[in-house]
Amino acid sequence: MSYSEKRMKEIKRHFEREAKIFDRHFYKVAPFYREAIEALVTVLPPGNGNKLRIIDLGCGTGNITIAVKKKYPAAHVICIDFAENMINLAKAKLKKYRDVEFWAGDMRDYDYRNGCNAVVSSLVLHHIEGREKKEFYAQIYDALPKGGLFYMADFVLPSSIRLEKVFVGKWVEFMKKSLTSKQIAATLIKHKREDRPAKLIDELDILRETGFKNVDVIWKRYNFAIYGGEK
Repeated sequence: MSYSEKRMKEIKRHFEREAKIFDRHFYKVAPFYREAIEALVTVLPPGNGNKLRIIDLGCGTGNITIAVKKKYPAAHVICIDFAENMINLAKAKLKKYRDVEFWAGDMRDYDYRNGCNAVVSSLVLHHIEGREKKEFYAQIYDALPKGGLFYMADFVLPSSIRLEKVFVGKWVEFMKKSLTSKQIAATLIKHKREDRPAKLIDELDILRETGFKNVDVIWKRYNFAIYGGEK
């Protein structure tokens, strides 16, 4: 088993273990998350959603899908997450919504040939090693029709170490509002061990190289950004 595979297994165990407290804890460590969700949903295709088929990568407990269904009640959403406990919580939260399906497994193994109009993700793609990104983005690109959208909300790195320190400082400043010093230290250690955020400018280049056009950053606060493009 490669180092990457071992790391992904550890990440899965982490999310399986923490699923029940995820929402309660998550908003204490993710600055501006509600604002980010609103921005992400804003860039979805216009219209009433009758023909929209949207994939929610790393759906977690279903927060993005809830926002999508509130805007587009008629849209069909496929929720993907590799932690079954997360999927189960998402099913419970989304039970009042129609046309939502669930797939538990590694998002890299999903058959995207089933088609979709848009792919969105929230704080999940930073788990993929940099060398695997282009291949995975190509999977998404091939699945989308002309004009299809791919947008992600994720942790990113700035272009300099100095700015990275500033951004981490702002993140810690936010967490101090509701977490102890010990909890903050544990969060930063876990982030360093499990996450592989990339420089935002590199992410935009990968998207363009994959074939996406109109690549842009639609929202950004320090080390948290929403970006993507269309086919």
